[in-house]
Amino acid sequence: MLKKYNSAPSTKAVAIQTYSKSARRLLMTCLLSCSSISLADNAHWQDPQYIKNSFIEIALNNEYTSGLAKVRKWTRPISYSIIHRTADQTLHQQISEIHLKHLASITGLKIQPATAENKANLKIIFSSEKLIRQELKQDFLLHNQQQITELSRQGICLAHFSTYPDSSIKQAVVIIPVDRARAHAKLLSCVTEELSQIMGLPNDSDKVFPSIFNDHSQDDYLSGLDFLLLKLLYNPTIKAGMNHGQVIPQLNKILSQDEFQQLIHQSEQLVHQQGLYRLLN
Repeated sequence: MLKKYNSAPSTKAVAIQTYSKSARRLLMTCLLSCSSISLADNAHWQDPQYIKNSFIEIALNNEYTSGLAKVRKWTRPISYSIIHRTADQTLHQQISEIHLKHLASITGLKIQPATAENKANLKIIFSSEKLIRQELKQDFLLHNQQQITELSRQGICLAHFSTYPDSSIKQAVVIIPVDRARAHAKLLSCVTEELSQIMGLPNDSDKVFPSIFNDHSQDDYLSGLDFLLLKLLYNPTIKAGMNHGQVIPQLNKILSQDEFQQLIHQSEQLVHQQGLYRLLN
């Protein structure tokens, strides 16, 4: 799971001085019309079909392999270890723990610090660009030199998880080269995206928006749609190992429930009440 980001587009402010009454009426009509269109566009992700398609795109696809996979999710508690190989340890510890608590709240999964590093099934490594190659060998257990070279050059931040035969997640590693992430102004989004992806949502896609799983998105935090994808993945009826044909009927059933319909409309508000959003207040 490698990240490539484009720089944010620039914005321009336009000052409007004076208008005749007719021009003002025309402007107001246009603004109201445009606002209605904008609101409709923003609500596209609340359509159940769009949510279902987004789940298939992010949960059952893989970033670097073709074909649909099976559902992958944690079925055991996560014990994490945060490893610091760079400065600003307090900040990195804080933002990681805040987001992990947010993920635990959304999914209902128990996520707690490991009693020792060798007891952790999730390692979060804050490191530097010069250490990436070494960490790909040591922590990702890669030995193919061409693959190591490609990953070390292309990725801003990296994540990997492995699974048991039943497709439940066994362990995961996240590597965040802090100097590279800061150079792209992506430290927060690296933490948010990689820790969210190792929950079992490994793909990135331009088809899914607004979402932290869209590399062209400017979001650094979970969106209402991301909240819903995590909720679906950790719904008890969605089992690790389900294939596309098995998961579709379950998604249809969940999405048709009144309780989930209500959750769809509340998701944007709910996701803003916790996690890294609180640092903005």
